[in-house]
Order: sequence, then C-alpha cells, then structure tokens
Amino acid sequence: MSRRRALILLAAAALFWLCRRAYFVGYFNDDAYYLIGAKSLLSGRYAEVSAPGAPPLVNYLPGWPLLLAPVLALTGASLPAAQAFAVMLLIAGLGFFARVFERESGVEAADLALACAAVSPLLSSTAATLLSDGPMLFCAGAALAVLPRLWRRREERVWLGFGLALGLAALVRPTGLALAAAVAAVLLAEKRIASALGVFAVATLVLGAWLGRNALLSGAGWNYWREASAAARAGGIPFFANAWACVDALFARSLLRPPTPSAFWEAAAALAGLGLALAGGRGLKTPSGRAAALFAALFALPHLVWSKTAARYFIPLLPIAAWLFLRGAARLGPRMTRAAAALSVALSAMATAGVVRASWSPSTSRNLPPRQAADWLGSRARPGAVVAAEYDARWHILTGLPCVHIPYDARTPQALDRFLADSRVSFVVVEDTADGLKPAAGAYSVPDASSLRGLLGAVKRARLVHSDGAGRVEVWFVRPLIW
Repeated sequence: MSRRRALILLAAAALFWLCRRAYFVGYFNDDAYYLIGAKSLLSGRYAEVSAPGAPPLVNYLPGWPLLLAPVLALTGASLPAAQAFAVMLLIAGLGFFARVFERESGVEAADLALACAAVSPLLSSTAATLLSDGPMLFCAGAALAVLPRLWRRREERVWLGFGLALGLAALVRPTGLALAAAVAAVLLAEKRIASALGVFAVATLVLGAWLGRNALLSGAGWNYWREASAAARAGGIPFFANAWACVDALFARSLLRPPTPSAFWEAAAALAGLGLALAGGRGLKTPSGRAAALFAALFALPHLVWSKTAARYFIPLLPIAAWLFLRGAARLGPRMTRAAAALSVALSAMATAGVVRASWSPSTSRNLPPRQAADWLGSRARPGAVVAAEYDARWHILTGLPCVHIPYDARTPQALDRFLADSRVSFVVVEDTADGLKPAAGAYSVPDASSLRGLLGAVKRARLVHSDGAGRVEVWFVRPLIW
C-alpha cells in the first residue's frame, strides 16, 4: 500500500468518525432492526425480540447482524463500539476496492478514486450508521480484491468455496447476489462454464436456503416480494424514475454535487458523471476490473424495478462510480484525471463540511432522537405495555418496550381498531414520516402522519395523551377492551 493511500484511508476514518452523529442510531428503522437481529443471535436464535412473543425475524437478512453480534458481545452492546466497527469495515472495503482499481488503472488513479469516494457526502454521512450498505461495500470490495488470486485456479472446489462466500455476501444485502452473477459472467466470457455455474449456483442456494427458512417459520419467504408485486400492480414499475434516482444519487448528490441546489446543475452533473462513467467502462482488461463494472450494473438493476428508492441504496457502488468516472475523464486528455478528481473532491468537501457541522451541532430530526416522547413513554407505560408505530424497531431501541408495526392494511378506523385489539396495543406513536421510505402505490403504501391521526381520531378507544414541544411526535393512549 502506498503512503498516499494509507494517508487517504486514515483521513477517511477520521472524517467518518467526525460525521458519526449525522443520523441518530435508529433513525432509519432498518439500522435498529439490525441491532435487534444481532442481539437476538447472542441468545441463540434470529428473532424479532422487539415484538411481543419474539417471532422469527424474516424481513431482515442475517449477514450484517452476524458480523455485528461479536462486537456487541465484547463491548456490552455499546453503540459507539458498533459504530466504530461499521467505520472500520467501510475503510477496509475502500482499501480493497483501491487494490482492484490499481490492477486496472494504476496506483495514482486508484488513489484518486478512493479519495473521491471517501469524501463524498453520501458516504461520510452514512458511514457510522448501522445500516447494511457499508458492510455490503466491504463484502464487494473484499470479493473483487481476492478474485485475481483465484483466477488461475482450475480446481472446481475453489470456485464452489468462493460461491459460498459470495452467498454469504448476499445475506448482507440480497442485491449482493449481483457479485456472484458478475463473477460468473466473467468466468463464462473465458469459457469456464463449470466454474461459472458452480459460483452462481452455490451463492443462490445460500440465499435460497435462508428464504426457505423464512417460509417454514413464518409462511412467507420474504415479505418484500409481496410488497414489490403489490406496488407494481397498483402503480406500475417506475423504471425511468428509479434509473434517474440512481444516477442522481451517485453523481449529482455525491461525486459531483453542485454547491447550491439547482435543478439545472444537478441534471448537468448527473448526465456528465454518467457519460464519463460509461466511457470509463470501455476497454477493461483485468477480470476483477470487468467484474467490478458488471457488478455495478447488476447491483443497480433490481432497484430500477423496485417501488422504493433512496440514495443510500447505492453506497456500495460509490467507489466503482468514482473510478469509472475518472477513467472516462482520462479519455479527454492526459491531465484530466487529476482535474476531474480535484473537482469532485472540492465539490464533495463543501457538502461534507456541512455534514460535520450537523454532526457536532445536532438540531434536526435526523440527528436528534425524539427523546422527549421516548422518555414520556418510558415513565408512563406499564411493564409489558405494547407500542404501535410505523418505525417500530426505532421505538423499541428508544424505550425498551415491546413494539409492533402498524400494518399497511389498517386503512379504516375499523381495521385499525381491530389491529390494536388483536395486538393488545396500549400506545400508538404518530410521527412525521416525510423523510421515510414509502412505496409508490398499492396495498403497501404507508399512511402519512395526518392520515394516521385521522384514523385514530375515529377510534373511540383512542385519545391523544402527549405531544412533544416541536409537534414532531404524538402519543395516543388506547383504552383496553373489557374481555
């Protein structure tokens, strides 16, 4: 490793740690579920211990919780330690990607791509969150970095073992199966058919075995399949909107982020970045370089037909996007690689400076947890009282109380009342969901705060008992039925 690369990685680690309060732990709800999954593994099962009865945890894959569980065990479930581990994984993943890029483009280009990705506001703001996107970046970087060492091996057992490792990566994020598909495609291009089929088959079997476990325990392999199909039937597939969201996330919101909000400049940045990245994907020679570019395309593909979108979904692609962008810039002239890298770092640094300031001066719903409402619930709720919320795992982390998710089909006062009765709910949390993810349409669209408030107002057993000073969170008490 060059001294320059080591300094970039050390600087990135410091930057990520400075930005660790950009989002409070639990903000995304998914991060809280990964914590819950890791804690449940320490008790010998993978369960939704946040919910009454601790049913099997189905919708969140166990890859990231498996990595996180030993850290929680060794540190007494310390959240700062878990965040530090997440940052370490991300730094290691970036280092692995730099090795991949070096083989294809040389040391300097690899280091410049590393710098562009590390300073981007998208990566820095989410680096210390306990989401699975950073660990997915680590898995992809590690797999692609080790590929050159395996390439000359002809023993099929080696490739079957690699397929097993790639299958475990798919248990971090299901789109991680794109790694196995990309490696298999590169092997197929070399007419190594048996190795290609072995890699992809084993990886698919690993993910399929987990989905089979879910089906046996809960009757559903993965609820997201039903969610996606319901949204597609109701509102169609937003293919072009999702494709633009991907390009926008990687370039206009990250690598080439304009200093001031402007639809024109954001569109120009996105298109320029995409054009150079596509040009940079031509003429790749090394197996790991070709696999990296193909992984990026295959990883993005499922998101084009998914009803939800968020910039963080594309975090594992940031290093590859930066590298291809710089390769494309190099085609414009011998000095354009450095010029493009300098522009990207400068633009990102302005936005990332704001992330650092926000992290150390928390003042928004992103970096300040709703502590007032959580403390109120903790002091008023009886032991064992059940809380219903859209962000159920978040409220379990904040209060320690059993929490259930408000179902998508509770669209009438009668349906909501029936759910509250069946789940023995004592309190309902209503909070602004403007920053939340919502499917485009269909049976799985989430009611907003005002709609939920209106439904509760029509439930005779429910009454508003607490509202925080900012009007951000309301707590409704639900009078128990007389059985």
